[in-house]
Amino acid sequence: MNARRILAAMLAAALLFVGITALQAQETDGQKQAVALQAAVDAMQKVLQPGPVEVKLAGRASLQVPTGAGFVRQPEAGAWAKVVGYDKDVSLLNPDLMGIAIPMSEENWVVFINYHAGTRVVDDSAKDWDPDALLNALKASNEAGNVPRQQRGEPQIEVRGWLEAPKYDSAAHKLIWATSTIEKGGDADEGTANVHAYALGKDSYFELTMVSPANEVVSHLTMAEALLSGLQFGGGQQYGDAVSGGDIKERSLTSLIATLPSSFMDKATAFAAAYWLWLAIGLVILIIVLVGLPRLLRRGDAM
Repeated sequence: MNARRILAAMLAAALLFVGITALQAQETDGQKQAVALQAAVDAMQKVLQPGPVEVKLAGRASLQVPTGAGFVRQPEAGAWAKVVGYDKDVSLLNPDLMGIAIPMSEENWVVFINYHAGTRVVDDSAKDWDPDALLNALKASNEAGNVPRQQRGEPQIEVRGWLEAPKYDSAAHKLIWATSTIEKGGDADEGTANVHAYALGKDSYFELTMVSPANEVVSHLTMAEALLSGLQFGGGQQYGDAVSGGDIKERSLTSLIATLPSSFMDKATAFAAAYWLWLAIGLVILIIVLVGLPRLLRRGDAM
């Protein structure tokens, strides 16, 4: 089959699913969102940088995007995220969002890359970490967020456990950990998993947040680790460099684990539970076909 027809068939199938869903609900919202999603994907396709490639972040660091992933800059990344469920008041869509990493194959994950300036993360608490105590603190933080959720009539959620207990590399000044987050009483396989990774600089840090279905995230941890490993602060911006001038806040390394904002927990759960996320990622995968279209066309025309 001609590659152009393959691409058209894939897109038609995805949009047909949205159309059927909207028809069954006797609403047009699904169709409108499909149009918005297609526009967002079209914009992303124009700026997608497939790995391996180096991208600059905030003038402070570089990211080596590995094979198997691609990078989408702002504002195209934020526009896509808004269409698939993140509100403006969520930290992932504030000006700190540098872009997103997406899969270049049929995998279900997305990584949001945020930059937090004016904050030095003090890492001396890592040596005293107790994984069980950290998990209990994270659960307590989440439970506190369940109170307003219940008042709003929204589902309560729970942190079921570590998928990856916190690991801090004191030489590279990088932290990674992962949990599963599900509705209370739900099946763990139906929940979402969030991989949280941090690279620390002298007076700022990068936060990488991977969202994936809980039953798949273990297979994506390697990619999260590769992205974190590929993020390096430039000269004069590294953790050991002298901090001078400015209003620099301090926060503990432990706080990056135990005090996630409830708004993020709410949105991460709703985002990954909704069929829109995985339909959206499915459409993003169409970009892969577009990126490789000349090669595919040569093969297709020869068939």
